[in-house]
Amino acid sequence: MAIVHIPPQMQELTGGAAEVEAEGGNLRQLVAHLEAAFPGFRDRLTRGDSVAPGLAVSIDNVVTSRGLLAEVETDSVVHIIPAISGGS
Repeated sequence: MAIVHIPPQMQELTGGAAEVEAEGGNLRQLVAHLEAAFPGFRDRLTRGDSVAPGLAVSIDNVVTSRGLLAEVETDSVVHIIPAISGGS
């Protein structure tokens, strides 16, 4: 199963876990698996058929531009990255 790193802002959905395992051949399937295990996860991570604004997803250290169609391997490491705000 892929390892998914959960940002602090979403850890209330995972019972405080910063890292969970999930399966799926692409990001859409992985999100469906996470939703089944942690209800409400899909609503926080997606908007329709896209990754929610203000979030990015890195799969194996590459930020994907394929959205929910991005491929996920069984040994992938997935990071959900919230937007960083600030600056001048």
